[in-house]
Amino acid sequence: MPSKSRLPLAFSVPKREDQHNEDSFRRSSNGVYAVSDGASVSFDSASWARILVRRYTRNPEFTREWLSAAIAEFRKLYDRDSLPWMQQASFDRGSFASLLGVRIADGGRAIQVLSIGDSLAVLCDGDAIKATFPLTSAAQFTRSPQLICTNPIQNAFLEKMDFAYDLVADWSFRGLEQPALLCMTDALGHWLLSQRDRGSSPISILRKLRTSGGFARFVQEERAAGRMKRDDTTLIALW
Repeated sequence: MPSKSRLPLAFSVPKREDQHNEDSFRRSSNGVYAVSDGASVSFDSASWARILVRRYTRNPEFTREWLSAAIAEFRKLYDRDSLPWMQQASFDRGSFASLLGVRIADGGRAIQVLSIGDSLAVLCDGDAIKATFPLTSAAQFTRSPQLICTNPIQNAFLEKMDFAYDLVADWSFRGLEQPALLCMTDALGHWLLSQRDRGSSPISILRKLRTSGGFARFVQEERAAGRMKRDDTTLIALW
């Protein structure tokens, strides 16, 4: 069974070598992991993604107060009035990012997955996919995801949700012979569910990736073959 005290493997590849990677990930030694995919069209989403994963791994209790504190931290990065007017407008619209957070407790007997957006968590037993959250099919990735924003008005969708139930899945390693847990941003999530639906074994492919170079080559090959969309691509794997 994976040990929560051992840091999982983690890899990330930008959409293009000459472009900044707007994905972010964070691992802790106490069984808390997070990934975030910053939306390219928004203002400095990379910094917003970094704040989200850092705050989650330090305090994995997602509440309205937690989110307000994260927004306040982001806003301290910039003096709005000193920005060019076009950047001011972009800053005011807000920065958007997904957040996928995982907490593993009691040796894997209790796993809580928090997800806002389209980053994907995957529970495996050997090469078999036992559960995915928050999406369950590749077709669902065609919808525009609701993301966390630094502009509180854009987070109105969260007001309709019960954070303890609507945003969370509860899993366990109990009863699994070869348990594994994967966290990934949407490009890899779409690839994984597409491959599963075609009857191939995507988990066996990912299990072989043990170095950042190997992961980068895999991503480049799948992009070139048209099987993976060109986007920042991140994986955390607890085998």
